[in-house]
Formats: sequence, C-alpha cells, structure tokens
Amino acid sequence: MALKRLAAPLLIAGSLTFAVGVLPSASSQDKREHPGADAQQVATQCKPVLVKQAKLKRKTIHVRKDEKSTGHTPIIAFQITSAGEVLNAKVKRSSGIRDMDDSALSSIHSKKYNNRPGCPVIDSEADVLIHLM
Repeated sequence: MALKRLAAPLLIAGSLTFAVGVLPSASSQDKREHPGADAQQVATQCKPVLVKQAKLKRKTIHVRKDEKSTGHTPIIAFQITSAGEVLNAKVKRSSGIRDMDDSALSSIHSKKYNNRPGCPVIDSEADVLIHLM
C-alpha cells in the first residue's frame, strides 16, 4: 500500500487486545490488603472491566516525508488505577506513523474502567487496530 493511501480518514476499531499483569511489588501488597486471599481470588476481584469509552472523532492521517509504516499496529502501554483511571499511557511499539500512534494514545486515554477499591495499579497494554477508510 502506498504511503499516500494512508492519508485517509481513520476509524479506531472497537475491540482491543489486553495483556494485563500486576507489578511484582503489587502482588506482595495484595496479600497485605487481602489477608488469606490467594492470588487467583485477588486477580478475579481486581480484574479491570471497561465501563466507558468516549467516541473518537474521525481524523485524517498525515504521513510525513520521514515516516514509513512498520507494518505493525501500535501497542500502547498504560496503567489502570484502582479508581479506574488510565495513567502513563505511552507508545510501546510504533506504527511508524505519528498520527496513527497519536490516535491510538487518544483511544486509550478515552477509556474508564470499574472502581476496584484496595486493588493495586495494574500495568496493561493494548494492541490498537486502526481501520483506514
């Protein structure tokens, strides 16, 4: 696909793939906050659930002279707080196109997860699929 074809309207796909993991230091904290609970109970109780995602506006993707697609979708690393807020979102794997990476970041920032009192901050990643129309 020629780079000029990438300068088209963008639609972020609704489905994201998450790889959720708890920081090692947070695992030991779980046992203090949840006495007698095993790791599986804590994982079930503290599992984040998406409760809100703002609808993003379509955006035109501009490909700059120095940009070249990597052939990969952007992967965004971020944290989910116990209040369900998204923090520290950053591009872990770039698509090679800054506008696509920025749209992926916006998609992640628009999310809100369930409130999970007493649970640790969760490190997460999303492989953001972007449909060019």
